Amino acid sequence: MNKASVREMFPVTRNVVYFNHAAVGPLSVRATAAMEGHARDQRDFGALHWRAWYAEYDLLREAAAKLIGAREPREIAILKNTSEGISFVAEGLRWREGDNVITTDLEFSSNAVPWKRLAPRGVECRVLRTDGSFTAADVAKLIDERTRVVTVSSVAFHNGFAPDLDAIGALCHERDVLFCVDAIQSVGMLPMDVRRSNIAFLAADGHKWMCGPEGAALFYVAAEHRDKLEVLESGWINVRRGGRFIECGTDLVPDGRRFEAGSLNTNGIYGLRAEIDLILEVGIDAIAAEAVRIATALADGLESIGWRVSSPRPIRSAIIGAAPQDVDGRELLRLHGLLEKQGIVCAPREGMLRFSPHFYNDDEEVARVVEVLRGA
Repeated sequence: MNKASVREMFPVTRNVVYFNHAAVGPLSVRATAAMEGHARDQRDFGALHWRAWYAEYDLLREAAAKLIGAREPREIAILKNTSEGISFVAEGLRWREGDNVITTDLEFSSNAVPWKRLAPRGVECRVLRTDGSFTAADVAKLIDERTRVVTVSSVAFHNGFAPDLDAIGALCHERDVLFCVDAIQSVGMLPMDVRRSNIAFLAADGHKWMCGPEGAALFYVAAEHRDKLEVLESGWINVRRGGRFIECGTDLVPDGRRFEAGSLNTNGIYGLRAEIDLILEVGIDAIAAEAVRIATALADGLESIGWRVSSPRPIRSAIIGAAPQDVDGRELLRLHGLLEKQGIVCAPREGMLRFSPHFYNDDEEVARVVEVLRGA
């Protein structure tokens, strides 16, 4: 699929230069069509076609398993968001007083707060202090015999640093530590192989780099670690009811669906499945190569006009954090507002402007951003 064809899939390109996928990605025409089709079906027929809806859930699990390298679709649960998935891990593990979990100072709140809230249970949250990047060797220095979990983001939300998940996963496997990944800033933009990286738990909402709707997220729990988590929510879907609704059983279903307690976001599932199918059709390796190429061109362009790029080199993700030299917060917000008035969408984050283009963006859009900021 050539660039022109891909851009036609994303009508946002007709209206703005959209470099804000690290916040919310725009829907493609395929996702929009899938969601509109389901909405019309529910409008016109109510729940008559519920069997088709349930089949769509299974199709999403199959596509998601293929995208992240899971062994089977039954390892995938469909949740509301990344925060829910990470909280299920943090609250669901059977902790002992004196245990510890290791995270980093690069984490978004979703992968920080749930672990820090374990303090009343006697669980220490050890935060690896970094200079914007880190290695598996850095993580190893904090691991001891009471470390239960290492949890990191696959891509840092503000400067785009992408840690070596394979190396960290190998370290965790060697030390008998569970590896948890907040993957919201990479799934759909970079390849992910949960088996190769020895990932036990992964959560990724679909509304960023997968360009799906909000309220539909993937939660992966490796089959061999499923029973390590207490299920925190119970309902009518995640238990073996034997076809009954009254006085039914309480035994959990045996697979990842045990983390789905009640009715799912069916409309969002239709949209997310359409987006993942598009990603698989284009090819995640091709998407990653083009997204990183565009991001690198942007980083080079910003440096050419004197901006300080905080994203580590070589660029390994499509998130670029940058700012002019010696700029204050007020001036940064002025520049952000100026860009929006010029039809360029990015986000202020952590004392920088965060630019997050995707594979369908092009070099003309990069040049446009640089030219506007040069004039500013």
